[in-house]
Amino acid sequence: MNFRIMAEDLAIDLGTSCIKVFKKNEGVVISEPSVLVLDHQNKEIKAIGQQAKEMIGKTPDEIIVQRPIEKGVISDFNLTEAMLNYFFQKINPGFSVVQPRVVVCVPSGITDIEQRAVEDASLHAGSRDVIMVDESLAACFGVGLTPEDPRGILTLNLGAGTSEICVISLNGIVASKTLKMGGDDIDKNIQNFLREKKKIEVGINTAELIKKELLSLRLKDKDIGMEVEGRDVKDAQPKRIKVTSEEIAPCISEFADSLIEMIYLVMEKTPPELSSDIKNDGFLMTGGMANVRGLREYIEKIINLKAKISDKPELDAIKGAGLIMENPDRFLKYQSR
Repeated sequence: MNFRIMAEDLAIDLGTSCIKVFKKNEGVVISEPSVLVLDHQNKEIKAIGQQAKEMIGKTPDEIIVQRPIEKGVISDFNLTEAMLNYFFQKINPGFSVVQPRVVVCVPSGITDIEQRAVEDASLHAGSRDVIMVDESLAACFGVGLTPEDPRGILTLNLGAGTSEICVISLNGIVASKTLKMGGDDIDKNIQNFLREKKKIEVGINTAELIKKELLSLRLKDKDIGMEVEGRDVKDAQPKRIKVTSEEIAPCISEFADSLIEMIYLVMEKTPPELSSDIKNDGFLMTGGMANVRGLREYIEKIINLKAKISDKPELDAIKGAGLIMENPDRFLKYQSR
């Protein structure tokens, strides 16, 4: 058994679809699906992370696939604790006299009860101290912005379970709205489209692949296509069809329009002094759904503001949480201790 005096501090992004872990001096060391596979009595965990996700839609009745984090918050405390403990041991195997300090990203709309659940799960999984930071704020740190300054930053955090639109200044949320819609809902829209229009049923993993490979709001991408395999709705036989980007574009239209509406609502609540900053600086798009081709341009055109987006927006929050972990005083500058 490995033995050490002090375990390395960690930063964690507890996402609806993916859990990411940042280790001090090493960067992002884990990025795996937030999925567990259990037996039918929930007594034994069969798989966690990527291995568990690959089993979705393929398990017998006695095996259950669980996602303990829904819409950005913990839905099953015990399973979340087990998942955190698994990743903690993977990074810091063995026994440590001093357990790690952990920075955890949480949604801005989280309630006190949900916040307590995150803190308790992290402590029970083996951390000595927990610093919780708003995910959108962490993303600002992660892309190199300075959210501790008295300057407004409009942030669109587009995740799998929820989408948050907020204005940040002095390390705090000035105005925000949460849309209970994200990448998982787009996957379901794609499944429904294929079932109703193409008469083919596909699994959630296939729908996610279609989203990543085909989904686009750009006219130039409309003819891009891919072969999709599934089950015929009529006779339950294996079926293969071709799907194009133009055909599935409507699957994201409601989401895109809802984002625009939420942006206007947040801007109405934003103080004029910060609104002028946003007019000059534009807005930040972050989170996995920021990768959807054409979504950035669609929003820019309607709200008449320019977007800032990193090469890997899905990693912005965890990178920012890592920076906060290494320099917590910068984050806590305007926070109550």
